[in-house]
Amino acid sequence: MVIPPVPEKVRELCGGGTTSMKEVIDRLTVICEKPINLIEYKESWGALTAFKAEFEDRINVYFPPQKSRQYKLHCIYHELGHIYLESFRIPMALPDLSEEMLRETADAISVTCRSVPNHPVERWVEDFAFEMSKKTRARSSSDPDPFLS
Repeated sequence: MVIPPVPEKVRELCGGGTTSMKEVIDRLTVICEKPINLIEYKESWGALTAFKAEFEDRINVYFPPQKSRQYKLHCIYHELGHIYLESFRIPMALPDLSEEMLRETADAISVTCRSVPNHPVERWVEDFAFEMSKKTRARSSSDPDPFLS
């Protein structure tokens, strides 16, 4: 499995300057040809920290109801990394979902999450999340990057 370099793909997605999560989601929506919804999921998480589920008509990114905005943003960028990497037809790692999440994703085409440690794809999307955080953190503190619209 050949995975493209993270900095190159972040640059292709975001350009050379800073960006916002909304801009990233808008670009990924065009690439995926499906709307991407961010959902703060309050049911049982088990060992998961975030996950995404692709349906016929949309992609949902589920993130935890933690207090830390930085943690939420990182989790969301991690899952957006899965979405972006999947657009290159790279095979994903299989998640382990709780009963609540299985019901939530019953009609999903695919589901990915952060529960498969040391997998090359997981390392790539984790690096992607850190790089994306740098792209948005460089913005002024008076213009925080909102993760919910």
